Order: sequence, then structure tokens, then C-alpha cells
Amino acid sequence: MKNKVLLINLPCHSTMQDFVDNSFQYNPALGLLAITDYLSMFDFEALILDYNYNEINYGELFDYIDKKGVTMIAFTAYTENLNTMLKFIRIIKKQFRNVKIAVGGPHATLRPEEIIKNQNVDFVLSRDGEATFLELMLHLEMGDNLISLDKIKGLYYSQGERKIQNENREVVSDLNLLPIINRERVDTKRYRSIVSIYSSKGCPAKCIYCSASAISGAKYRMRNIKNVFLECQVIYNQMEPDTDKLYFIDDTFTVNVKRVREWCSLCNEYKLKMKWSCESRVDVMNEEIIDLIASTDCFSIQFGVESGNQEVLNKIKKNIKLSHLERIVDYIKQYKIGIFLSLILGHFCDTEETMMETIELAKRLRKLNPNVEYGISVNTPFPGTWQYENADKIGLRITDRDYSNYDLITPVIETEHFNKARLEELRNLANSFT
Repeated sequence: MKNKVLLINLPCHSTMQDFVDNSFQYNPALGLLAITDYLSMFDFEALILDYNYNEINYGELFDYIDKKGVTMIAFTAYTENLNTMLKFIRIIKKQFRNVKIAVGGPHATLRPEEIIKNQNVDFVLSRDGEATFLELMLHLEMGDNLISLDKIKGLYYSQGERKIQNENREVVSDLNLLPIINRERVDTKRYRSIVSIYSSKGCPAKCIYCSASAISGAKYRMRNIKNVFLECQVIYNQMEPDTDKLYFIDDTFTVNVKRVREWCSLCNEYKLKMKWSCESRVDVMNEEIIDLIASTDCFSIQFGVESGNQEVLNKIKKNIKLSHLERIVDYIKQYKIGIFLSLILGHFCDTEETMMETIELAKRLRKLNPNVEYGISVNTPFPGTWQYENADKIGLRITDRDYSNYDLITPVIETEHFNKARLEELRNLANSFT
């Protein structure tokens, strides 16, 4: 194939090197690795650079692009690094006018029209990108005789001054058809102790603050758990000895009890050599699932709690009961399993009183179970969420449209009950107890 692809992951933090070195487990973007593996199956040479770890040196990058004969550069776009990415692309295009630029990822799915209007972006890929990217590369390689641009589902592109939106592409329904991710495409020595892995995509929940269903689809799609276990074995063989933990990034790993049983059975029967952790919704947890998980080397479970006030939880459609949460947290304390609680201050219906209830809940649960840790962020209305699209209706004033401030720390909203300054004070108060 004459076309060569370079996939680039850019940081969401301005001081990412320090962030990685001091407090972050390095993991490359699984989406870019997946695209790389998929294209390689069809004989395209696909390279990857991750600037979440390396400092950006444009001279070295330009030499690399020249030396490798790169004809296409693709990026993963997150809301909070969109401005950084577009500046980066402008610099690339100034040096290499004939190199095509493609953008995929979360923000490209949520706001594709926002990205394609940029004069330096040639293509935007929405939703699952494997098939769309492959067809795009086949078009660039062989032209309209094989597939024309207008027939590539999930693609946005420019045609002169016109911006073209093709038919939407359905998400990949059978995740088992995708190749197992080869993490040796990046330097495995950079991993510390934890490796990210996914076993499912999509989320059936309708939480108004979350964009998961908009990005990955509302339909919950699962990989065969034996396929997942095989990937875990591959990871173990690829990593350094001190990289001994797995983290499932699924929105909810435990939603299917039968699948959890099978996973735990595989872990125990074949003696999985890596400890593991996952995210879970509280409402799907019960004593049976906890006992199953505790029979394996699970070291941590993360729960999205979001508020300490039941009425607020109901209004944001979280669909959990605080009484059930406390029962689950209390039950888990008999095991050596850490619990991490994610909490949010500043929901559209929050008052200072309900936010103090959230802070008090975190403190109370930590007393109930000494293995509880928690993190408290500020409500951030990401594009594509229900609260973003309906902000005016619910009295949520978005005061900042600079996406670089959408970092879950910087307040960008106000309501009749609080302003940005007070929201920041409450967040600082909350985190003074962690």
C-alpha cells in the first residue's frame, strides 16, 4: 500500500509529563491502538505517537513524517483538548500541505460539524472508527472505483467550500470481530502497574450529565468473556513484571451477572496472574456479585455516586438509592477490596445544602468502610449530554465556552443557587477531607 498512516494522541493536560510522572498510570489511547491493529490487518502501515508521555518536538516530528513517508495523520479529539489539537493540526498543515488530516474520538462523535468546518481538517470520523477509517484509506489508495467518499458511512468531509455529512454508521455490533489490541506498538516499559482494557461498550443508562451513550451508543455491547480473558493473558506476557494490574474501563463491567460469574470462574480456574479492578453501577450490585468478585484477585471497584441527596439523584436520572449504596459499601468491607466513589458538585438542581449532603455522604461512607476513597469534581456540561442540550430549560447557565476549561475541576456553570466562585469553594472544601 502506498498510503501510510500516523495516529497521534495529544494530552488533555497542559503539564501532562508531570501528571504522568507523579500521579497517573500511563496508558495509551485504546481507540488509536485498535485502529492501528485493524488497518494493519488489511496491509496498511499504521504508526502511532503518544504525546501524553513524550514532549512535543516539532522538528523531530517533521523529520519522522518525512522519513516514514506519512500521507495521512489522524487524531483522537477530546472536548478538553480540542483547541490544543486544532493548533497542532495547523502547524502540521503549514509544513505538509498534501498530508491528509482525519479526526475521530469522543468530541468528533459529539460535535463532528464543529471540527470539519476547520479548514485544516480533511475528514471527521464519527462513532466506532475501524470500518470507516479502513474504507477511507481504501478510497485514498484505489479511488472511486472501489468506494467513493460519499458512500463511506460515518464520514464528514470537505468538498471545496462545502461540508459533506454522509449517512451515519451503525456501531460495531459484534466486538469479537475486532482484533485483540497489541500494546507492544507502544513502549510497554512506560506502563507502571496498571493496564487498561475494555470488555464492553455502550451504556443503557440515561444520566443527564453523561455522554457515554452518545459516544458509544445506548445499546450495551459485550465481548465474549473468554476473548477478554485471552487478551489478559496476552497483556501479562507483554508487560514488565511490575505491571501486574488490569483496569476495566467499561462504563459498567458488572451489569450482566452471568458474564461476571463466567469471568470469575475463568480467573479462579486458570489462575489469572494479574489483579484487576473495574467500574460498576451501584444499582446492579448485590451480595452475590460481591462474593463472586471477592473470590478473585479484584483489588478495587469504582462506583459513580454523583450526589448525596436522593432527590438530586432522581432528577439527574442516576437511578440509584442511597440506602442501597450504604448497604453495599458496608458489605464489601469484609473483603480487601478498595472502593472509589465518584461524586459531583453543581448539578442543575443542587443547592448549597444538597452539596454539603454530598460531602457529608463521602465522609460517612469512609467511616463506614476504611477502604473507601472518593473524588469530587464539578459538574461539567460536555457537548452531547442531555444537560448541555437542555441547559436553558433547566436553568443551567454555561458561562464558559472555552473547552480547555472543561476539565472537571474548573467551574464553567452557574445556577440560581450558586455561582462559580462558591462552587469552587465547595469543591476545595470537599477535597480537603480526602
